[in-house]
Amino acid sequence: MSIKPDKWIRKMAEEHGMIEPFEPGQIRENGSGRIVSYGTSSYG
Repeated sequence: MSIKPDKWIRKMAEEHGMIEPFEPGQIRENGSGRIVSYGTSSYG
């Protein structure tokens, strides 16, 4: 399987529950400051 674009990952997570829990946007900080980023980016 090849690397999938973020648009495909978002669709599969939202419509088919492929990833739980799922964060549709990129998170770079939380209440205690900067963290290692996670979530989908602008790749497509």
